[in-house]
Amino acid sequence: MARYLTQDLNVDLGDEMPEDTTLNMLQFRERQTTLVIARSALPEHQTLDEAYAFQLNLLHKRLAALTCTDPVTVFIGKDKPVEGREAVLQFTHANKPMYQLQLACQLPGQQRLLVLNYSKHSALSEADIGHWRAIKDSLHFA
Repeated sequence: MARYLTQDLNVDLGDEMPEDTTLNMLQFRERQTTLVIARSALPEHQTLDEAYAFQLNLLHKRLAALTCTDPVTVFIGKDKPVEGREAVLQFTHANKPMYQLQLACQLPGQQRLLVLNYSKHSALSEADIGHWRAIKDSLHFA
């Protein structure tokens, strides 16, 4: 039996597990930051670098005034077992500047892409960046 766990509930899905393309948005009101967690399939024979480059290319087409650093390789999670790509983005959304730290990785043992975005409508402070680092370091993969 397939089971799906969220913060609020655990759902029995019978014998079939659907593809998880969910988005979770977590708002840290005091910091005025948002963490978005997105999941999607990673196409067969596509590498993490290829998938991430494709995602960034889509963003360049959709967002006004997007600037993005070259993605760097990072290792994330407790004891740093998972390789990911991280970039810093800045763009305009709803006529407001948006500052974002973005991380993409392939879920261990799966053909799945996980992307985390940590965003704020003003420049990220050192405390915000420290919070982002703590989030990355605390990741536990199922």
